[in-house]
Amino acid sequence: MSGATVLSENVSIGRRTRVGLIFDDGFVPSTLVTAKLFEEFRLPAVFAVLAEPGDFAPEFVKGDFGLWNELQAGGHIIQPHGLTHAKLSELPHERATDEIARCLDAFSERLRGFEPKRAVYCYAYNSATPQLNEWLRPRVRAFRQVGSGFLSDADLAAGFWHSDAIGPHDPGDELIAVLDRVRRERPPAFLFTLHGLDGEAWGAIALPKLRRVLEIITTDDALEYWPVGR
Repeated sequence: MSGATVLSENVSIGRRTRVGLIFDDGFVPSTLVTAKLFEEFRLPAVFAVLAEPGDFAPEFVKGDFGLWNELQAGGHIIQPHGLTHAKLSELPHERATDEIARCLDAFSERLRGFEPKRAVYCYAYNSATPQLNEWLRPRVRAFRQVGSGFLSDADLAAGFWHSDAIGPHDPGDELIAVLDRVRRERPPAFLFTLHGLDGEAWGAIALPKLRRVLEIITTDDALEYWPVGR
């Protein structure tokens, strides 16, 4: 990766729906290919990664803060996905908040320029509780949890962002179909969670399908790319 890549945000005027894609878990081969594809479109990719990924999906190689800092220097966006990949909604509240606090501390220490109150916390499994949301909201800019992904102006302003996700199979065709619905309904924003590429872990999208998704977002007059968190 080159740290000198300059990426635009493809910001457009008018009443377009902002479409955000967040790539979870930080699998190295998929991350590098995803970043390269987004660079072809002169867009920043958004990666939600773990502070301590070692015990999660041990059969796959995950990135570290050396890679995340390099990608960030190249114009991409790195967001916190958790200390580990624990499903926080299934943990006692005190343990879950400790996991989040330790995650944010690790990012503050190891990701250059990271400030929690500017971050979008992306829950692992998109799974939260109302109590966790109440605890987390003053500490970050926004958080991502499970939902349709169709975001209203009120959702965006409140920082309670929900996201669609499809798996364990390739979500490409279904995502393209959802984008057609987005074009018809014109919500202020749409957010979708992706993971790896070409069979790497849960819900991996085929690279040609991801390319087609980006072509749709960047050429359709009803849509514009949303670099989530920037």
